[in-house]
Amino acid sequence: MDHAERLRRIANSLARIAEEAVPDLIQDIDEGPLGDIEQNLNRTIESLRTRKQERLLFSVGPVVVFRWRATEGWPVEYVSQNVIDLTGFPMEDYLAGALKYSDLVYPEDLKRVGEEVATFSASGAEWFAHEPYRLKRRDGRTLWIADYTVIRRDPESGQITHYFGYIFDITDRIEQSLALERNERALRQLKSPLLHVWDGVLAMPVLGAVDEARASAMTDALLAEISRGNVRVSILDLTGLEDVDAATLEHLMAMVRAATLLGCQCLVSGISPRVATIIVSLGIDVAKLSTFGTLSAALGHALGSAGPRRPSRLNA
Repeated sequence: MDHAERLRRIANSLARIAEEAVPDLIQDIDEGPLGDIEQNLNRTIESLRTRKQERLLFSVGPVVVFRWRATEGWPVEYVSQNVIDLTGFPMEDYLAGALKYSDLVYPEDLKRVGEEVATFSASGAEWFAHEPYRLKRRDGRTLWIADYTVIRRDPESGQITHYFGYIFDITDRIEQSLALERNERALRQLKSPLLHVWDGVLAMPVLGAVDEARASAMTDALLAEISRGNVRVSILDLTGLEDVDAATLEHLMAMVRAATLLGCQCLVSGISPRVATIIVSLGIDVAKLSTFGTLSAALGHALGSAGPRRPSRLNA
């Protein structure tokens, strides 16, 4: 093969590579300058073929691959074909510039997502993971997304040129987590219900184990209820308390003092020997506590203080 033919072969291969097509490997390579070019071109063709095969891995399945330009709105330069399965929009909409990635991100989440990009970009990080955020599909459905992004910088200037990332749907996981949080809140309310047993009389039976977080939540709930209504007497019943440490019991006693500061008489009933021991060890002035052996005794005292009024509502 003469030099002119070999040059045409090289030019055809380069043209196909420019179109992101994969030409055939060059055969019958001779020695000399053209042979060196042909060998280098073959290595490029092999590399391109490998990248094409890697892209095929993401043409199906739940993981979508993106290459975004580091400009406003994160225009998409590449996206795997399966993006239509995730978002409902075909890849042509992204590549033609008709749709920017930021157009899909929920407005309520877009600012945070942008701040995360800016923060990690400025930190010099090579990659980062977003906190989950929401995308809106073409059909209007909401998706929760996990997003892992690699930062590409110009080797000479160090300026960020692109972001490479992969995203996938974690809606089921997020919804299960949110449902679990709702159930836990409901369970906490059941374990520490606020019972309006009479006009001006509020009881809070404490059931199960109590840690500092739960004690703090109970305090907030009780004080909020006292502030909302005409509550003159509140009862903290510890009969159902299973286990408690000194720090948590100190929180409960602080709740009693806080209720008193709001003008509400706070009674404590159902103190067990263990709880009594911890109260003494904390040095709490028990003379300032109104304590009763049972809830019924505390109720009798509270109703006597409240006077002959009608029973109020019962809220759990």
